[in-house]
Amino acid sequence: MHGYCRLSRDEDKENYSSIEEQKRIIKEYASTRNWIIEDRDFYIDDNVSGYTFNRPEFTKMLEKVKGGKIDVVIAKDLSRIGRNNGKVLVLIDEFKNMQKNLILVSEMGGSYDVLNDRDDCIGITTWFNERYVKDCSRKTRDHMYSKQKTARLIMGNYYGYEKIFKDNIPMLYVIEELKPVIKLIFKLYVEDRMGFQRISQELNTKYNYPTPSKYYREKHFERGRIYKHKVQEKWTKDMVSNILKNEIYTGTLITHKKRTVNIRGRVVEVPKEEQFIFENHHEAIISKEIFNLAQEIRTKKIKQNTSSTNKKRDYYFSGMCICNDCGSGMSGIIIKRKVAEKGYDCSKYRQFGTKACHCHEVKEKDILVHLKEFLKFTKQKYLEEIKNIKIEIKQDKKENNKYKLQNKLNILNEEYKMLVNQKIKELASANNEMAKIIENTYKELEKEKMQNISYIQTLLEKDEKKNLEEKVNKLKTSIEYFDDIINSDVPNKMILQMIIDKIYIDRDRTIKFGLKVDINKMI
Repeated sequence: MHGYCRLSRDEDKENYSSIEEQKRIIKEYASTRNWIIEDRDFYIDDNVSGYTFNRPEFTKMLEKVKGGKIDVVIAKDLSRIGRNNGKVLVLIDEFKNMQKNLILVSEMGGSYDVLNDRDDCIGITTWFNERYVKDCSRKTRDHMYSKQKTARLIMGNYYGYEKIFKDNIPMLYVIEELKPVIKLIFKLYVEDRMGFQRISQELNTKYNYPTPSKYYREKHFERGRIYKHKVQEKWTKDMVSNILKNEIYTGTLITHKKRTVNIRGRVVEVPKEEQFIFENHHEAIISKEIFNLAQEIRTKKIKQNTSSTNKKRDYYFSGMCICNDCGSGMSGIIIKRKVAEKGYDCSKYRQFGTKACHCHEVKEKDILVHLKEFLKFTKQKYLEEIKNIKIEIKQDKKENNKYKLQNKLNILNEEYKMLVNQKIKELASANNEMAKIIENTYKELEKEKMQNISYIQTLLEKDEKKNLEEKVNKLKTSIEYFDDIINSDVPNKMILQMIIDKIYIDRDRTIKFGLKVDINKMI
């Protein structure tokens, strides 16, 4: 016997005792049946939306129900279980099939027992619950949009500024102790023409300014609060880049930069012409002239590095090279000697300098030469064994996406089936007037579900057509792949990824190869 409670702050912004109230209602119901539920028997998701079923305590509880460790779950009402009508109906059906009971204390004018009560109106109840959360989401977006239009919504922290509420309006005030580091970063970039990496190294070795996360942790500590985010003790090029491209330091606030597509949906960028720009919103740390000059330099560098950026994407050994000293990955770089060439270097050294590791610069062509010699030697010595190894082309991310789409389609089909079954149940016991209401309610639900199903099916058909074309000659022996690399001036990156596990590079540029095929065991 276990209880489940859930609260979303969007639903109950003032009554923070709602969880305790739910527990009280559940305990009272249990006591009328001489059941005992202790506090330890409750699964509680506080400040979690009911639209998603990916809730920590809810997931943990369901696993125990499916594992036979929990027979009865009691909740205040159906909206606590969830506000996605299709998923709730499927869940109710799962409880019935498992012969596990779900009891809702305050549902449909009384209590509802999944195993023993009729569910003639459950479909309509779940529909209203889902409409509620969608309406709340719409109102929240409208409210945020309204605030963004009037420069009243300031999200997150801005390093160098403190957010203080004045007449319930958030205002930004310069933090004097951090003002110098902002100015210094722009000076080093604009006047001294240092790059992001060089600036971060200067900040780490010559100055004592705290990184953004380190500063926020200290402020949380002063206020007796715990800082839950990851803390970076050292400056990185990304921190420097984020400061240099943020117009907030010119006294300008820009809102409505991003928006969510739907409830719990992905976040997308908003076109610049639709964003709201507020000049002279707060005290500036950097002049607009300096900021604009920094952006011109950034744009110029991006254009200059476009060709090298494209080369980086074509690095043969991307993601394979490991620094054998510190264990971090090796980043693709351009080694500039007499002729610029592709190569690799320790990413920790590139980010933090000699305090973290050492320079391991190695040219890509040198790795390729060593690899060919290594494969020739391995092939000659273990020719017969290698011939017997079969390697299957691994599916890329798009191929793996097929299984995610199929799984999503299966869930949607199951939800649609439950909607139809529930509609039939409700129509069977309804009079003519009620039948019209039920028909209209389910018409919208079924239409929405079928649109989603049709969309996923279209994606799957396109994916399947592409896969069929790629399945020709899917299997090859290892020896054929070895030969492909040995005989090619420009090796196929996919073949390299199938053969090579890791490439270890020492400080003295010694190169060692680890293969995915189990050659090491044979040796």
